[in-house]
Amino acid sequence: MPSKNPEQVDTGLMEPHKSKLVKMMLTSRMQIGEENQKIVCGLRLSNFMDHCPEWCKTKDDTSKNWMDLDNKMTESIAVARAIGHEWFLIPDDDANKAKCEEMEKVLFSIMNTMVYIINKICFAPNSTECKTFDAEYARSRFLTKFEPAGKAIEDLLDGPFIMGDTLPVYADYLLYACLYDINIFCPGAYDKSAKMSDFMEKFHSYPSPIRRWFKSNESKEGEYIRPPVPHIMELLPEEMGQGDIH
Repeated sequence: MPSKNPEQVDTGLMEPHKSKLVKMMLTSRMQIGEENQKIVCGLRLSNFMDHCPEWCKTKDDTSKNWMDLDNKMTESIAVARAIGHEWFLIPDDDANKAKCEEMEKVLFSIMNTMVYIINKICFAPNSTECKTFDAEYARSRFLTKFEPAGKAIEDLLDGPFIMGDTLPVYADYLLYACLYDINIFCPGAYDKSAKMSDFMEKFHSYPSPIRRWFKSNESKEGEYIRPPVPHIMELLPEEMGQGDIH
C-alpha cells in the first residue's frame, strides 16, 4: 500500500460533479445541467482515479508528489483522463499521447509550486513570523518559477492546441483550467507569451458546445482547481514546520 507524505492534507476524494473542470469538460460533450452531470458522474466517473497515470501515483515519501499538498492536481489529471477516455478526448497516436503526458507533468509541477508558495512559504499560521498572507511576495516568487514552465508549455503547443489547429484534447482542457487559475493568482503571468495567449483566446472561442459553458455564470465564478489564497496550512498539525522549494 502506498505510503503518504506526512505534509499532505487529506481533504477527501474529489466529487467529480462538483469540480469546475469536470463541469466544463462535460458541457463540451453535451452533458448539460447539474442533475444530468451528477448522474453521469455517478455512472461513468465514479472510478476516475483508475485513470491516474503511473508517473503521478504516490509511491513513497521520496516521490515528487509530496508537493501535491491537497491531492488536487493528481485528482484533476486523473478525472481529465477519465473524461477523455469516456468521451473520445484522448489522442489516437502515441506521439500525441506522449505530448499530453508531458503537459500533465509540466502543469503538475507548476500548479503544485503555486500551491506550495501560497500555503507554506507566504502564509504559515504555525509560524510566528508569517501569519499574514503576502500576496505580492507570493506572486514575485511564483513568476520566477513560472518562466521556465511557460517555455515548456509553449514547446508542447503546436498552435493553437496541443495537436495543432484541430480538436482540443483532454490535456488542452487541463491546460486551460490551470492557466485560468494562474491568471487569477498572478494576473498577466502569461501575457507576454503569444502562444499561451493565443491558446486561451482560441480555446475560449472554440466553435463547439463548450461555448455554452463560457456563456454560463458558473464559468465566471471561482477557480477550476485551487484558490489563489491559502487554504491548506490551517489544517496542518502544529509540529509541521514551514518548508521551502528550490
